[in-house]
Amino acid sequence: MSLSLWNNNSPFGGFDDDFFSGSPVFGIPALTAFKNDNLLHSSPRYEVSENSKQFRLAVDVPGVKANDIKVDLERDGRVLHMTGHRKVEKENSFEEYKFEKRFTLGNDLDTTKLTANLSDGVLVLTAPKKEKEEPKATTVPITLGEAPALMDE
Repeated sequence: MSLSLWNNNSPFGGFDDDFFSGSPVFGIPALTAFKNDNLLHSSPRYEVSENSKQFRLAVDVPGVKANDIKVDLERDGRVLHMTGHRKVEKENSFEEYKFEKRFTLGNDLDTTKLTANLSDGVLVLTAPKKEKEEPKATTVPITLGEAPALMDE
């Protein structure tokens, strides 16, 4: 899987590849283990999909303008950091709602080609997967004669 929630308390610096890899739901840590359904919900809500060629993250951000969302790549392109806010008028005043999400991205994604598109209250981030290179076979030449001595340190 190419995406997991960022865990800032992780002893691995936020990268819990082993912890997330066994999860049954999109690389999200053991959501099925929670008893309370409210813990299953996220704000903002998001959906992850991928195929053999690309990864896609769709985030529901109704009423949020593109200028009010910031998407950054951190930690050498391995962490997607998304922040945003929206102002809502209530009884002649404004309330501001903020959100912040971090996701750990897989090594199989080409984050240099990450794109973001906002349409109808949904922010869609897409990244192509890196092409897998076939392992190259190398023939090692054999020399004749006495083997070289072990070098001193």
